[in-house]
Amino acid sequence: MFARSSSRIFNVINISCIQSRSARAWVRKPLGSPMAKSKMFRIAPKKFIPADEKAEVKRLYDNYFHQMKSLRHYFFEQSLEQAESGEVAQMKHRLEEEEHIRLMEENRLENEKTAKLREEKLKIQAEKTRENILASLINKEEETRQYEIQIEAFLEKQKATPFIQAENIEKAIEEALANPVDFNFAIDLDGYVYRGRETAIEKIPEEERERLRSN
Repeated sequence: MFARSSSRIFNVINISCIQSRSARAWVRKPLGSPMAKSKMFRIAPKKFIPADEKAEVKRLYDNYFHQMKSLRHYFFEQSLEQAESGEVAQMKHRLEEEEHIRLMEENRLENEKTAKLREEKLKIQAEKTRENILASLINKEEETRQYEIQIEAFLEKQKATPFIQAENIEKAIEEALANPVDFNFAIDLDGYVYRGRETAIEKIPEEERERLRSN
């Protein structure tokens, strides 16, 4: 009964409008009221939205969606950090500290092992270097000895070569003037050599002629 009377009151109020001194103010109809008969079979035209406006609206919506997703993720991480600030965080910190100590010990052992291997490698390289230097010194001494032998042989050869001494220079000049040497020579097409500028070819027998040797 009370419900019917209240609905009548609302219907009476919504029949027209509330008159005021300045202007008329239309009152909204109740939410449970049906659609008006004049609008029941009327289809509202679909609004036309340009393509660029659609793209801009989509861009703004995507930006809003990603920003809100980032905010939710940030707040979720903050809540996790606050939740881990208690006993769970202490336990996690203790486990991380133990893991750090274990890794440091493994690193120290690995460094010691690497240092031993490096020391052995350096010893082997030093031994090889010493052997190479010793062999190089031996080869250098052998080369020096051979060079000295060659120098001594050259000096002996030079000593054996007759030189004109100062006291014998006049005698050597007289011998050179008495026995002149003509270094001119001629070669014919057959390869025979005729030494001397005034040598007569007809006077030299064929069996006594000098001939160049072919390689």
